[in-house]
Amino acid sequence: MKYILLTGASGGLGYKLAEYLLNKNYCVIMLYNTHDNLDKLVSKYPNSLKYKIDITNEDEIIKLKKYLDSINIKIDILINNAGIDHVSDVSLKNKNTFTKVYEVNAVSAFLMIKYFGDEIDNNQGYILNISSDNTDNNYDIVTLEYDMSKSALNMLTKEYARYYKNAHVNSILFGWLDTNMNNIPEDMKKYIKFVSFDRACMEVYEMINNNSSGLFKIVN
Repeated sequence: MKYILLTGASGGLGYKLAEYLLNKNYCVIMLYNTHDNLDKLVSKYPNSLKYKIDITNEDEIIKLKKYLDSINIKIDILINNAGIDHVSDVSLKNKNTFTKVYEVNAVSAFLMIKYFGDEIDNNQGYILNISSDNTDNNYDIVTLEYDMSKSALNMLTKEYARYYKNAHVNSILFGWLDTNMNNIPEDMKKYIKFVSFDRACMEVYEMINNNSSGLFKIVN
């Protein structure tokens, strides 16, 4: 059985991914921070494990690594899914809004790769970064922090795809996903073309079952 480390597992795409991959008989270590709604999955799937962590805190990631080592779990697949946004007029943006979004969307992914990348490389496994098509041509200044952080995540993919000789390091650039992060009124959603969670999960599954590295796939 292969072990998947999944960040941002408690909501939106993360929760759907966890359930989908558990049904595919992966062992999924589901990382969450503030919202713990994973008991249903834990009770249903013996191949699941939930773990509370602040992935922007390097010490907590080191603690997670030591814990998994202590129970003889070596990670085959890392999915950097956790992400936040900050939507505002550009005049309201400041150092704090940039720092918070960057830490969650880009720095945490770097830290996860820093501590789990070598064993994934040894296992000829996969690192998949969940990015956004905002980094392609759908950017908007109201989401400047998000768009720049996801561009940094793309660069992280490029660099580690070159660095690791055996691991497969790729990105998916998703379009609109119907998550709470969007903060879109229900009556407006009918005018938006969303990527369904079912399709998103299938795309992720395909990306962790191919031989490519340095691949950027736009899904919108």
